[in-house]
Amino acid sequence: MAQKLAKDITPSIDSVRVADLLVTWKQERRRRFMIFSGFWIPVIEQYLQEIEIPDISIDLCHMDASISTSWKLYNTTHPAFRDIWFFNWEKKKLSYYFPISEDRIVPYEKRLNRFLIHGGGWGVGTYKNKIPELEQQGIKLDVIAYEPQDLENQIEENRYFMIDPEWKPWEKNDMGEHQFPPFGEVKDDGEIVFENNKLYPEVYSLIQQSRAIISKPGGATLIDSLSAATPLIWLDPYGEYENYNGLLWEALGFAISYQKWAESGYSIDLLEQLHQNLLQARAGLASYVDYYAKTHGLSSPSIR
Repeated sequence: MAQKLAKDITPSIDSVRVADLLVTWKQERRRRFMIFSGFWIPVIEQYLQEIEIPDISIDLCHMDASISTSWKLYNTTHPAFRDIWFFNWEKKKLSYYFPISEDRIVPYEKRLNRFLIHGGGWGVGTYKNKIPELEQQGIKLDVIAYEPQDLENQIEENRYFMIDPEWKPWEKNDMGEHQFPPFGEVKDDGEIVFENNKLYPEVYSLIQQSRAIISKPGGATLIDSLSAATPLIWLDPYGEYENYNGLLWEALGFAISYQKWAESGYSIDLLEQLHQNLLQARAGLASYVDYYAKTHGLSSPSIR
């Protein structure tokens, strides 16, 4: 339903803040952009109308396997726009991986015997319904909680984590820098010590060590899965494009639906093969960061 109700957000944008942002961009003569949501298109179009900078380039980075809601709302035919598809359902292929960190991929046999379960960035989907079923199977979970009631009925074998509810994406730290959300484990007494990783979202540390991610097949989850070579056990999708995400990941041998995994007897061997498939695919792909640097003649970035 949320996908069907999505609409142009231009009337809701603070025009004063947009004007301030455009002034900054003009002063800095910004000419290279990576956009990960179509909702940025109106702001970028306004900038294009107000400046005369040669060789401006704007990558429209699609994190889903088919066109997602935010991109459908706007005209993306401007010659400065370049569509970047990390993975594509129609072509049944991958084009790039996005390196979340420089860390080496953790071998499957050295990973914790735990599974990360979450509801994506918004805490939605059917993941909560699966937790009791998995607990009955003795499967140890790392559960991402989004609100206090998510922490009710905890069991000892699980670990629970939460993003700082006071965090706001647009706020900067004391150094004037944007930051990833503070993240912490919920202790037995309910205390949470929120920590911030300057290099990547702290939840990625759990993904690196997990047997699999149990989640709806959102685009960011696919990015994490490929970067860490962590299989996806996909739950009911949110919207048509997420359904294509899950179908593509399963077709490529990187994922399995929750139902099929349950029918397999919750097989670990099956998941390890998906991990090996991810490793092999990732080894043959270009890093988008490296590709971008090479395309624009930039110095080689540190992330691989």
